[in-house]
Amino acid sequence: MLIKTNFHYPAMLRVAGKNCVIIGGGTVAARKLSTLLDAGAKVTVVAPLFCDEVQTLASAQSCTLIKNYYKPEYLQNAFVVIAATDNKAVNRQISEAAPCLVNNITEPELSNFTVPSAISEGDITIALATGGMPAFTRLLKKQLEHILTPELADFNSFLLLQREAVKNIESTPQKRTQFWRSVLKQDLLNLVMAGKAAQAKEKVLDAVNSFRTQSQDRPR
Repeated sequence: MLIKTNFHYPAMLRVAGKNCVIIGGGTVAARKLSTLLDAGAKVTVVAPLFCDEVQTLASAQSCTLIKNYYKPEYLQNAFVVIAATDNKAVNRQISEAAPCLVNNITEPELSNFTVPSAISEGDITIALATGGMPAFTRLLKKQLEHILTPELADFNSFLLLQREAVKNIESTPQKRTQFWRSVLKQDLLNLVMAGKAAQAKEKVLDAVNSFRTQSQDRPR
Protein backbone atom coordinates (compact mmCIF):
# COMPACT_ATOMS: atom_id res chain seq x y z
CA MET A 1 0.00 0.00 0.00
CA LEU A 2 1.33 3.44 -0.97
CA ILE A 3 1.50 5.72 2.09
CA LYS A 4 1.19 9.36 1.10
CA THR A 5 3.45 11.76 2.98
CA ASN A 6 5.63 14.70 2.03
CA PHE A 7 8.22 13.82 4.65
CA HIS A 8 11.34 12.05 3.43
CA TYR A 9 14.07 10.52 5.57
CA PRO A 10 17.19 12.53 4.67
CA ALA A 11 20.32 10.52 3.89
CA MET A 12 23.61 10.79 2.00
CA LEU A 13 24.51 7.72 -0.08
CA ARG A 14 28.05 6.45 -0.45
CA VAL A 15 28.02 5.03 -3.96
CA ALA A 16 31.77 4.94 -4.62
CA GLY A 17 32.57 1.60 -6.25
CA LYS A 18 28.89 0.57 -6.22
CA ASN A 19 27.02 -0.71 -9.28
CA CYS A 20 24.50 1.90 -10.39
CA VAL A 21 22.24 1.51 -13.42
CA ILE A 22 20.54 4.24 -15.44
CA ILE A 23 17.83 3.18 -17.86
CA GLY A 24 17.50 5.96 -20.43
CA GLY A 25 19.90 7.93 -22.56
CA GLY A 26 18.53 11.48 -22.69
CA THR A 27 19.48 14.73 -21.00
CA VAL A 28 17.99 13.71 -17.64
CA ALA A 29 20.02 10.52 -17.76
CA ALA A 30 23.09 12.64 -18.53
CA ARG A 31 22.56 14.74 -15.38
CA LYS A 32 22.15 11.63 -13.26
CA LEU A 33 25.23 10.07 -14.87
CA SER A 34 27.34 13.14 -14.16
CA THR A 35 26.55 13.20 -10.44
CA LEU A 36 26.96 9.44 -10.01
CA LEU A 37 30.35 9.51 -11.72
CA ASP A 38 31.41 12.45 -9.55
CA ALA A 39 30.52 10.31 -6.53
CA GLY A 40 32.73 7.47 -7.77
CA ALA A 41 29.99 5.04 -8.77
CA LYS A 42 30.40 2.25 -11.34
CA VAL A 43 27.66 3.22 -13.77
CA THR A 44 25.93 1.29 -16.54
CA VAL A 45 23.61 3.23 -18.87
CA VAL A 46 21.07 1.30 -20.92
CA ALA A 47 19.19 2.88 -23.84
CA PRO A 48 18.60 2.34 -27.57
CA LEU A 49 20.04 5.82 -28.20
CA PHE A 50 22.34 8.10 -26.21
CA CYS A 51 22.37 11.89 -26.28
CA ASP A 52 25.64 13.72 -26.91
CA GLU A 53 26.10 14.55 -23.21
CA VAL A 54 25.91 10.88 -22.20
CA GLN A 55 28.39 9.87 -24.89
CA THR A 56 30.77 12.66 -23.90
CA LEU A 57 30.67 11.67 -20.23
CA ALA A 58 31.15 8.01 -21.10
CA SER A 59 34.19 8.75 -23.24
CA ALA A 60 35.76 11.00 -20.60
CA GLN A 61 35.10 8.77 -17.59
CA SER A 62 34.78 5.07 -16.93
CA CYS A 63 31.23 3.82 -17.40
CA THR A 64 29.44 1.22 -19.51
CA LEU A 65 26.95 2.03 -22.27
CA ILE A 66 24.60 -0.75 -23.38
CA LYS A 67 22.74 0.09 -26.57
CA ASN A 68 19.52 -1.81 -26.00
CA TYR A 69 16.00 -1.53 -24.66
CA TYR A 70 15.28 -2.15 -20.99
CA LYS A 71 15.39 -5.73 -19.73
CA PRO A 72 14.91 -6.78 -16.09
CA GLU A 73 18.28 -8.56 -16.04
CA TYR A 74 20.04 -5.20 -16.34
CA LEU A 75 18.94 -4.46 -12.78
CA GLN A 76 20.72 -7.44 -11.24
CA ASN A 77 23.36 -6.61 -8.60
CA ALA A 78 22.54 -2.89 -8.78
CA PHE A 79 22.83 -0.73 -5.68
CA VAL A 80 20.94 2.18 -7.24
CA VAL A 81 18.67 2.23 -10.30
CA ILE A 82 17.51 5.38 -12.09
CA ALA A 83 14.41 4.95 -14.29
CA ALA A 84 15.06 7.82 -16.70
CA THR A 85 13.27 6.89 -19.91
CA ASP A 86 10.61 9.12 -21.48
CA ASN A 87 8.10 6.27 -21.22
CA LYS A 88 6.04 6.19 -18.01
CA ALA A 89 5.04 2.56 -18.50
CA VAL A 90 8.66 1.44 -18.83
CA ASN A 91 9.73 3.50 -15.83
CA ARG A 92 6.89 1.92 -13.85
CA GLN A 93 8.11 -1.56 -14.81
CA ILE A 94 11.60 -0.63 -13.66
CA SER A 95 10.30 0.71 -10.32
CA GLU A 96 8.40 -2.51 -9.70
CA ALA A 97 11.25 -4.81 -10.74
CA ALA A 98 14.21 -3.07 -9.10
CA PRO A 99 15.38 -5.00 -6.00
CA CYS A 100 17.22 -1.98 -4.65
CA LEU A 101 17.06 1.80 -4.37
CA VAL A 102 15.17 3.14 -7.38
CA ASN A 103 14.42 6.68 -8.57
CA ASN A 104 11.61 7.11 -11.08
CA ILE A 105 11.89 10.47 -12.88
CA THR A 106 8.40 10.47 -14.40
CA GLU A 107 6.47 9.28 -11.33
CA PRO A 108 8.48 10.17 -8.21
CA GLU A 109 5.84 8.63 -5.95
CA LEU A 110 6.92 5.21 -7.29
CA SER A 111 10.49 5.85 -6.15
CA ASN A 112 11.84 4.66 -2.82
CA PHE A 113 14.27 7.58 -2.82
CA THR A 114 14.47 10.97 -4.48
CA VAL A 115 17.48 13.05 -5.46
CA PRO A 116 17.29 16.53 -3.94
CA SER A 117 18.73 19.66 -5.46
CA ALA A 118 22.20 20.14 -4.01
CA ILE A 119 24.84 22.82 -3.56
CA SER A 120 28.43 21.75 -3.01
CA GLU A 121 31.60 23.62 -2.14
CA GLY A 122 34.59 21.61 -0.99
CA ASP A 123 33.44 19.03 1.56
CA ILE A 124 30.20 20.90 2.29
CA THR A 125 27.01 19.75 0.61
CA ILE A 126 23.57 21.24 1.23
CA ALA A 127 20.63 19.22 -0.08
CA LEU A 128 17.27 20.88 -0.74
CA ALA A 129 13.82 19.37 -1.13
CA THR A 130 10.47 21.16 -1.03
CA GLY A 131 8.10 18.22 -1.45
CA GLY A 132 7.33 18.96 -5.08
CA MET A 133 7.92 22.69 -5.67
CA PRO A 134 10.98 22.79 -7.99
CA ALA A 135 10.59 26.51 -8.75
CA PHE A 136 10.81 27.33 -5.04
CA THR A 137 13.71 24.91 -4.66
CA ARG A 138 15.62 26.84 -7.34
CA LEU A 139 14.89 30.12 -5.53
CA LEU A 140 16.17 28.75 -2.23
CA LYS A 141 19.22 27.32 -3.96
CA LYS A 142 20.16 30.73 -5.36
CA GLN A 143 19.92 32.24 -1.88
CA LEU A 144 22.10 29.55 -0.32
CA GLU A 145 24.70 29.81 -3.08
CA HIS A 146 25.53 33.28 -1.75
CA ILE A 147 26.22 31.78 1.68
CA LEU A 148 28.20 28.69 0.70
CA THR A 149 31.42 30.40 -0.36
CA PRO A 150 34.91 28.99 -1.05
CA GLU A 151 36.04 30.69 2.17
CA LEU A 152 33.45 28.77 4.15
CA ALA A 153 34.53 25.50 2.51
CA ASP A 154 38.17 26.28 3.30
CA PHE A 155 37.27 26.92 6.94
CA ASN A 156 35.43 23.61 7.04
CA SER A 157 38.56 21.84 5.72
CA PHE A 158 40.55 23.54 8.47
CA LEU A 159 38.04 22.32 11.07
CA LEU A 160 38.30 18.76 9.76
CA LEU A 161 42.06 18.88 10.33
CA GLN A 162 41.56 20.23 13.84
CA ARG A 163 39.00 17.52 14.51
CA GLU A 164 41.71 14.94 13.90
CA ALA A 165 44.04 16.84 16.23
CA VAL A 166 41.40 16.87 18.97
CA LYS A 167 40.75 13.14 18.49
CA ASN A 168 44.42 12.53 19.30
CA ILE A 169 44.17 14.41 22.60
CA GLU A 170 43.69 12.05 25.53
CA SER A 171 40.14 12.72 26.67
CA THR A 172 36.64 11.24 26.54
CA PRO A 173 34.23 11.40 23.58
CA GLN A 174 31.80 13.37 25.73
CA LYS A 175 34.41 16.02 26.58
CA ARG A 176 35.44 16.31 22.92
CA THR A 177 31.82 16.86 21.96
CA GLN A 178 31.45 19.50 24.68
CA PHE A 179 34.63 21.16 23.45
CA TRP A 180 33.38 21.55 19.89
CA ARG A 181 30.00 22.79 21.04
CA SER A 182 31.72 25.45 23.12
CA VAL A 183 34.01 26.53 20.27
CA LEU A 184 31.72 26.50 17.25
CA LYS A 185 29.48 29.46 17.96
CA GLN A 186 27.79 32.03 15.74
CA ASP A 187 30.50 34.64 16.33
CA LEU A 188 33.06 32.30 14.75
CA LEU A 189 30.88 31.87 11.67
CA ASN A 190 30.33 35.62 11.51
CA LEU A 191 34.09 36.16 11.28
CA VAL A 192 34.39 33.77 8.33
CA MET A 193 31.42 35.35 6.56
CA ALA A 194 32.98 38.79 7.09
CA GLY A 195 36.20 37.74 5.36
CA LYS A 196 38.09 37.29 8.63
CA ALA A 197 38.71 33.55 8.41
CA ALA A 198 42.28 33.96 9.68
CA GLN A 199 40.96 35.35 12.97
CA ALA A 200 38.43 32.54 13.21
CA LYS A 201 41.16 29.94 12.65
CA GLU A 202 43.33 31.56 15.29
CA LYS A 203 40.50 31.34 17.81
CA VAL A 204 40.03 27.65 17.04
CA LEU A 205 43.76 26.93 17.33
CA ASP A 206 43.90 28.73 20.68
CA ALA A 207 40.94 26.68 21.90
CA VAL A 208 42.50 23.40 20.72
CA ASN A 209 45.79 24.22 22.44
CA SER A 210 43.95 25.14 25.62
CA PHE A 211 41.97 21.89 25.51
CA ARG A 212 45.21 19.93 25.02
CA THR A 213 46.86 21.66 27.98
CA GLN A 214 43.85 21.10 30.24
CA SER A 215 43.74 17.42 29.27
CA GLN A 216 47.44 16.99 30.05
CA ASP A 217 47.08 18.72 33.41
CA ARG A 218 44.02 16.68 34.42
CA PRO A 219 44.77 14.05 37.13
CA ARG A 220 44.94 10.56 35.68
